[in-house]
Amino acid sequence: MIVDLNLKGRLVIVVGAGGEGLKKVNSLLTQDCRILVISDSASSQILKLAKEGKIEFKKMKLENAKFLTEYDPILIMAATDDRELNRHIVQQAKSMRCYAYAADDPEVSDFAHPSVINIEDTVQIAISTGGRSPAMARKLKLKAEKIFKDAIDKEDIYQIKLQKIARDAAKQKIPTVIQRKKFLYSVLNNNKIKQLLKEDDLPSAQREVMKMLGGWK
Repeated sequence: MIVDLNLKGRLVIVVGAGGEGLKKVNSLLTQDCRILVISDSASSQILKLAKEGKIEFKKMKLENAKFLTEYDPILIMAATDDRELNRHIVQQAKSMRCYAYAADDPEVSDFAHPSVINIEDTVQIAISTGGRSPAMARKLKLKAEKIFKDAIDKEDIYQIKLQKIARDAAKQKIPTVIQRKKFLYSVLNNNKIKQLLKEDDLPSAQREVMKMLGGWK
């Protein structure tokens, strides 16, 4: 079962800062979580992300997994080139009651890590083989990526952003879930708002939403 785990504001630890570690970090950058990378060395890309303040990097000689007890993460990802160490990291993570993932061993992981098509950091489409073949998941991602990027246009991205604004505002005024849902669909189907989004005028579309909400009964 593919789920979208809410990592917002939580700590995620990636152990290992080579190619696999970088892949895992890149998959986390849009999740609004704290990312801590721990390794005895790091690629230039990892160091660049740390310098930019997008992640934290801690240099440490990795001999066992006991160092993880110093932290309170929601998720730990083992991405070292030492299979035995990755197993120890997963075991330690599970003993700490947080999600565990090993890049080299989906069988011991709590979940399979899908290949993700990311469209403007707004839409994520996951392609997973359930850990059976990461290589095929990546290949299928490349085949599907152009199709999805052609199908989801700029107006769709604007509409998603506008729906978030409308939903947050509606929670303050409209008391029931059913009525809020009705309001959000009215925003989605409003021809004037559609035209404003086609014209790349998100601020005017947002003002139109607030006008609709002000007159909502």
